[in-house]
This record gives sequence, C-alpha cells and structure tokens, in this order.
Amino acid sequence: MDRFFFRILYPLLFIFIFSCEENPIIVENKNLPLSLDTLSFNVTKTINYKVEPVFGNLDTLFFGEYEGFKFHYSLISFDTLSEDSDHSYSLYKDSLIVDSAEISLKSFSDTLISNQKFNLRYFPNFSDSVFNESEVNFKNFTNYSLSSVISSSSMMVDSSDTTVMLKFVIDAENIGKITGLSIDNFNLSFIVETSDEIEGSLKFHSSETISGYYPRMKVFYKNSENDTINFQKSFRSYDDITIIEQPAMEQSDTANIALGYAKGLKSLVYVDFDDFRLPDRGILKKAELILNNVDIDSNLTFTIDSYPIESTGDYNVFNEFNDDPYGVDFTLMTTSNTINGEVKINHRNTLREISKGSRINHGFKVESSPVNNIFKSTSFHNLNSENLFPVMRVIYAIP
Repeated sequence: MDRFFFRILYPLLFIFIFSCEENPIIVENKNLPLSLDTLSFNVTKTINYKVEPVFGNLDTLFFGEYEGFKFHYSLISFDTLSEDSDHSYSLYKDSLIVDSAEISLKSFSDTLISNQKFNLRYFPNFSDSVFNESEVNFKNFTNYSLSSVISSSSMMVDSSDTTVMLKFVIDAENIGKITGLSIDNFNLSFIVETSDEIEGSLKFHSSETISGYYPRMKVFYKNSENDTINFQKSFRSYDDITIIEQPAMEQSDTANIALGYAKGLKSLVYVDFDDFRLPDRGILKKAELILNNVDIDSNLTFTIDSYPIESTGDYNVFNEFNDDPYGVDFTLMTTSNTINGEVKINHRNTLREISKGSRINHGFKVESSPVNNIFKSTSFHNLNSENLFPVMRVIYAIP
C-alpha cells in the first residue's frame, strides 16, 4: 500500500516542481512596497582645458602626418636583459665580442613602400634613462645631443614570416660607441625618423602590442676577432613613444564641451546637488549626467570616461597644462558610449558618497577614452544651448 502510494506521489511531485520551474510567479513592480522618485539637478559650470597628451601607452609607433597631426620621430629603448634568459647585455659583452646588431620594427600593414627611407640615431654620452614614455611629449622633450645617422633602412619583407618591416644594421664600431665602456654612459635608446616627408601615415607595432611584433634588437657575438658569428641574443623594447605635434587649436575646441585624446582636450562639469541627501533606507538607482552631441551622427559611437575630481576646479577660463592638475578617484570611474548623439554617464556611486557627506563635490572630469580613434574629437553642448544643455537626472527608490 505504502509503496504503491509512493509510486503515485513521486511522479506527481516531480511534475509539480517542474511546472513551477517552467512557470515562475511574476511579481510586477506596482505590487512592491517601493516608490520611485526622479530629480533633475542643474549643471551650473563647465569648462574645457588642455593637457599635453602622452602617447607612450599606445600599441602603435607613427610616422608621417594624419589629420593635421605631425609625427616627428619615435623613441625606442631596449631592455638590457635578453628575451630568453636573465642574462644582461653587459654580461655577454664582457665575455664575448660584439660583431654587429639589428633593430627591427614590424609594420601594421602588409603594403610595401620600398622608396621610403628611415634613419637611426642614438644618444651619445647619456645614461640609459634618456626618456620616460609616461611623461615625454612634444613640448618637454629635447633631442639632447643626437649622433649622426648610424644606419638607414627601407621597408622590406621579413623572409621568416612575410611581414613588412624595417631593419637597421649596426656595425661593431657603432655598437661599441652606443654601449660605451662603463655603466655611466651605457644606453640602448634610439631615435627612428624618416629621411623625408611621408604622404599620409605609416604605423608600426610598439612595445605595448599584443601581437608579439614589438621592436626587437638582435645582437650577434663571436668568441674572437678572427672567429665567425656563432652566438646571438634578442632584446625587446620596453619603452617607446612617438613624438607628436598637434594641430593648432580651433574655435570649436573651446566653445563647447570638447573632448579629444590626441589633442589633449578634457572638460570639467559641475553639478549643483543643492545639499541633496538620500532619504533613510533610500536606494539610489541612477545618477546620469546627460550630454548631447553638437554634431549628431547616429552611426558614430564615442566612448567617454568620467570621474569625480579631488580638488577645486578652475571653471573660469580655458587653461593649458603640461600635466593634468586634476587628480581623480579611479575607483569611481564610469564609462559610457554615445547613443544617437547622446551620452548618459551614471555617477550613482559618487552621488551616494556625496549624499552621505563622505565626499566633497568638486565636479566631474570628462574625457575621451583611449579606446576611441585617438585622433578623433567630439563636442557636446554646454550651458549656452537653449534645449540641449547638460543636466543630471537622478532616480531613487524609497519604501
């Protein structure tokens, strides 16, 4: 009897559970004991400013000219440890004779432009810290005392993998001059430049590339002066950057909320929260800073990064700086994309801190994300717009 009852009950129980999985109970928002409230806060101040951009974190070395940007030359420093061991260049140099070296750069394109000539120079009598890729730019870098041209190259096809490359051959005499006799004048830093102007632009992989095609220096050794080459080691680049001259500023760069990575254009936006405090047990859903493009192009997506600034901003005049003076809290960074000419930047976490009194409201920094085409700029309406001025919309829920 009990066994028969169990055989009947078990399938019914299974069907019941399965039915509950397939048909969950739907609870509509109107039945929840919460209400939503929406507030609009005025943006009362905006200002653009310009910072000299640094291009050392890019995966590309540029040559030529593009949309008004001039690429003067690229700086490259090589690691002193070989790629496949922890042995230093100096160790090999002290125990073997350096015969020659090759420096190679790999092109992004498979197009061979064989009539374009490139030159290689180095920095005589300077230590290894010739430049810092995180700090150097067109205005603050001087060429120091450059050497004469020690090698030239045209674009060629690498026989090992059919990629297009530059290859500079450095003879033993120049290698000896570059590395010097002591650590005081040892450096593996070079300048690569074009011998004449390029129509358009050419791009090569930098040390930040994920392809494995970073600049590389091969050094060839031998045991004695009369010996043939019997040993080689490769050293990869660890610092490299293109020195870029920007085009002249335009009226549109200061008239609106203008953003551009390569131009170094950023903006500050101040929202007046009027001592806003989130109600007890209130849940902040959104705090969206809404900006509208000046030139609306529904097919163009632009990515914006924004953060609260940590100090008082100068909202009175357009300024130019060598270094960005406005520190930010990167943990409160938010990233948004333009959609149909509008971007909504959700600063919910920042407003939550401001509403609790744990953060002072100095405003927000708005800038172009490096994931965009770095040479493209965009503009958003500022407070002078009649209908499309910036605003912050806040939505919160309360019991």
